[in-house]
Amino acid sequence: MQPNTQQQQPTPKDFFEQAKRLLAVGDVFEASKRAGKLRAHFPEEPPILAIHGFTLAKLGAHGPAIADMRKSLRLTLQSLEDGDEDDQSRPRVVDQYVHLQTEIGRSLTALGEFEDAMDEIELAIAMDPDRADTVSAKAELLSAMGQSDEAVALLEDGLARKLDEIPLMIGMAKVLDEAPNADEVRMKACAEKLGVLCDEVGLAAGELMSILRAHGTMCDHLGEYSDAYNSFRRAAKLRRGGYNAELHAKIANKIMGQWTPDRIAKLVRPEIEIGARRVLLAGSSMSGMVEVEALLERLPDAIAVGPIESLGMICTTGMNSAKGVLRAVVPTPDGHRGDQLAKLAGTYSSHCDTAAQMGGMITIDSHPHNLPLMGAAASALRGVRIINCRRDPIEHALAIYCGEMAGNHPYAGDLLATAAYVKDCDRMMDHWIEALNDERVGAKVIDVQYEQLMNDPVAVLHQLGDALGVAVSDDMAAGLEATRAKGPGSHASEYGSASKTLREFFAGD
Repeated sequence: MQPNTQQQQPTPKDFFEQAKRLLAVGDVFEASKRAGKLRAHFPEEPPILAIHGFTLAKLGAHGPAIADMRKSLRLTLQSLEDGDEDDQSRPRVVDQYVHLQTEIGRSLTALGEFEDAMDEIELAIAMDPDRADTVSAKAELLSAMGQSDEAVALLEDGLARKLDEIPLMIGMAKVLDEAPNADEVRMKACAEKLGVLCDEVGLAAGELMSILRAHGTMCDHLGEYSDAYNSFRRAAKLRRGGYNAELHAKIANKIMGQWTPDRIAKLVRPEIEIGARRVLLAGSSMSGMVEVEALLERLPDAIAVGPIESLGMICTTGMNSAKGVLRAVVPTPDGHRGDQLAKLAGTYSSHCDTAAQMGGMITIDSHPHNLPLMGAAASALRGVRIINCRRDPIEHALAIYCGEMAGNHPYAGDLLATAAYVKDCDRMMDHWIEALNDERVGAKVIDVQYEQLMNDPVAVLHQLGDALGVAVSDDMAAGLEATRAKGPGSHASEYGSASKTLREFFAGD
């Protein structure tokens, strides 16, 4: 008998397992790409919808994440009610259902929809009161609601009941990190326990990264900076690497060489003035983009449309393009007519209005990979407002390297690669100030310094309001006060050798 050499076609569950493995090793970006492609082919498969939702949530895209997870939840429930699962598979499916319910609650928490989040998490607990990640999710929700004592008590109860201690201890670190007056004794106990867990054998890379960062965070709070940095460094080494700093610097130079005021001025740009209705944040993670976005949303008729991919997609499909790795494709300013640029502007505005769910809003686009595209954006979006989010480069590099970075950040696995990335970002922001504030271009680029943002957010709000032509009232500024920055970046000098390495790198400019 001839063997059957025909390759068996993988099933949706096979694809799900592939994406799941990528997520388990901490490669969220690749997991999201894989899951997104799978979802396009299998839009009715609960496991595919679930993993796609999980990855989107990890990347901060909570709205679309919730939509996919809810659809998966509905289809999973239907399967359970219809009796489609046999006795062997039913427990696994029920477990998946509870996991979905929990993750929807986490995403709603991230969006500030606390009441709905509590409803979802309580449903999950009702189905499985001994599931540790669900207990941890509820504790983190209570913490976000300002009930840190209740959150700690809930986690301690879970530990007393001998539930899985890893998600409970990671949750404890998050709660104590956010607590206004965290108990030092509890933080020490948490750090000690996490320190033991860091050395457990057989942990998945993604899980180990979470434990290490939690341990580093607790040690940082306690002033044990050497132990903190050791954990942060171990976590960073688990990230996906492959960053070529020299190549990225060359690409940045090429972009800046192409997008000059003279070349932009030769473009026949749209006559319609976009003005302050479109706001683009330039910078990178840990530079203050999240905080600036929150300030801008205090202004009337302003709404964050999130880190949407629209600008990159539109610029790179509607303009001549050159290959690059700062983005997959980098547009060039050659050979465009006014009607082409006007079409790009109209398409982008339509995407923003759709994301905002209404037109006429001041939309805030905070995608960190928009920075190389600002020349193209200013050419198409006449009068667009661009806000540079900056931070002391040493603090910025250390905050990225030690922080939790979702998405595609290959530089973040190496300290000097991170520093090189920060340097390239700062150079490009300097370039856009010079090139785009040129009167022939007509864009408006505003610098916001992270340190001022923390020390005097009211002054920064007024600065942003002036840039957008909006008078800032007392009501808009109500509740704003100076905030102490947290984490290694806020006290880089305490991180001895790392701080010295970064000082030497930036001093070598």
